[in-house]
Amino acid sequence: MNKIKPLSLIFLAIAGLAFITACDKIEAPYVIITGTVDTAACPVPEFPEVTTVQKRVLLEDYTGHTCVNCPKAAIIAHDLKEVHGDRLVLLAVHAGFFANPTSSGDFTYDFRSEAGTAWDNFFGVGMVGNPNGLIDRKGYPSTHIVSPSGWGAAIAAALNAVPVIDLQMINEYDAAERKLCTHVKTKFIAGVDKNLKLVVVLTESGIVKPQKNNDSASGDVPLILNYSHNHVLRTAITTTWGSSIATAGTANPEFLVNSFRHIVKDEYVAENCSVIAFVYDDDTKEVLQAVETPVVAVN
Repeated sequence: MNKIKPLSLIFLAIAGLAFITACDKIEAPYVIITGTVDTAACPVPEFPEVTTVQKRVLLEDYTGHTCVNCPKAAIIAHDLKEVHGDRLVLLAVHAGFFANPTSSGDFTYDFRSEAGTAWDNFFGVGMVGNPNGLIDRKGYPSTHIVSPSGWGAAIAAALNAVPVIDLQMINEYDAAERKLCTHVKTKFIAGVDKNLKLVVVLTESGIVKPQKNNDSASGDVPLILNYSHNHVLRTAITTTWGSSIATAGTANPEFLVNSFRHIVKDEYVAENCSVIAFVYDDDTKEVLQAVETPVVAVN
């Protein structure tokens, strides 16, 4: 198990709360303090001001190293990322039958994670088969699983949503201790009368391992020996289903900051890792906003 120490910081004042209705936003200088703040371990930085808020979409690509159609799906995801840039956040979730490691041969490595397996079991993607994906987890419980051919249209539609919250992230990494401090700022653009949760995960790209394949346009058939696995979900920094940041019937603060300390495993290449944070409605499971930031800042 990784050593994870969640830290929470929310700025505020309490005066006048009794007069604010449940769906209103609490304007500055009101502050709500929850959790434990350890500024010595992970000092909270100052976030830059955001002038333009954009909706960002989370694409979860459920995949596996013995899934012969998955390299083609990964190319579709890559091409969509080229089109939408930072507004599309990619997360490759290795889970289900095709992600199972073998006892010998080319596929003894294991990209499965506790969070990925739990999500796959809950959303039932593996039962339908790989490759398939979730677009902001919209449509649960009946129409949430989307085939790669439908990803483009579903992403375009999700990007049209008016954002009600904004997410910013700052990562600070100590290479000597392999200590990662992740700070996520949630700003409420409008009153949100929902039960919201924040999930933060670690991903890694550029992992070269074999991959089965049946599409010659995607690489060697039937096996790509030096396949580059990207956006791989390594672990959840929060718990699998995240921590509560808003409760229905309770007024929202103007913003809050959640900070997390995480020790990055030695086998992960920190320079190839990123942190993804997303906020979702705990009742519908729909993701309202997402953000991704490298562990090590790109110069």
